[in-house]
Amino acid sequence: MQHRSHGKWGRHGVGALCLITLLGCGSESETIVNDVPESENLFFTEDGRLFVSGGDNVFEIIQQEDGSYDKLDTFQGDCLIEGTILRQGYVYAVCSKTRLSELADSYFLAGQLSEQAPSAEDVIEAGVHPHIQLEVIAPLPELGLPNGIDVDEHGSIFVADSGKGDIVKIDMATPTEIGSLTVWDENTAMFVNGLNWVGDRLYYTGLKYNSLLSVFGYVERNPDGSAGARHVLFQRWGTVLDDFAPYDGGFVITDYLKGTVLYWKDGVIMETAPDTFFAPTAVIPAQPPMFDSSALVVTEKGIIFNHNPAFGNKVGLFYPGAGWGE
Repeated sequence: MQHRSHGKWGRHGVGALCLITLLGCGSESETIVNDVPESENLFFTEDGRLFVSGGDNVFEIIQQEDGSYDKLDTFQGDCLIEGTILRQGYVYAVCSKTRLSELADSYFLAGQLSEQAPSAEDVIEAGVHPHIQLEVIAPLPELGLPNGIDVDEHGSIFVADSGKGDIVKIDMATPTEIGSLTVWDENTAMFVNGLNWVGDRLYYTGLKYNSLLSVFGYVERNPDGSAGARHVLFQRWGTVLDDFAPYDGGFVITDYLKGTVLYWKDGVIMETAPDTFFAPTAVIPAQPPMFDSSALVVTEKGIIFNHNPAFGNKVGLFYPGAGWGE
């Protein structure tokens, strides 16, 4: 697949809009689903089922007999969902209210994963998941704005608090009851965002305090489980490094404002052309049986609070290959 740069401000016809919003505008990814409002976060189950958060929902993406894809709602609420993750047979998500009277009120959601993905014949109400329903299991008054989320090998859940710049740790008493919530690493970064455990390192993205430097780094885990030293691996001025995932011995990372996915490994960077994606938020390696394992799945948020599928709000498939630029 060939990937073309459309210049600094994106494709002809939307350049002025991109200039005003300061967002890269363009998408060269192959569309999976083009109506995922403000698509944000995603994960695969071990058997290749795909879940994506966007707007006020978490969707399971299913494949139809004709090869096309559909999304099924798992939550009926009015809470803006950011991070979502799978832990021990349950789907978890964090969300925040956006109405002025409830602004930044945050909540923890959970729902049990069904044994298998539903077929089109299983769907009773169009667009609604017949087997999984997420519910609010706890308010999160301690958090300013929960965002990225991951789980370690012990089952502890870690959440990026973008509002306060901390990483918090949640231990569950039962699958639907919080046992404890503590600040694990304080003042990690401004607007700390994506999280991903690899071994004893919790990798993160955020902004360096008192600067416009977007950073990618990690927090060491001490032998007693506490947070240790932080290390910044990569930084870039004037943009937003959003979510990321381990990939081929390194990491793939989305650059939200530049409209790219970059591959970082041992300090060496390869990157797609600017505006390859329309404000990408998250990326993970694709998994069979729905997708070729050589591809990447990318969420493209588009313009904030604009749900027009012509401008992002989609989940796409991208084949790196020769698509990495300089």
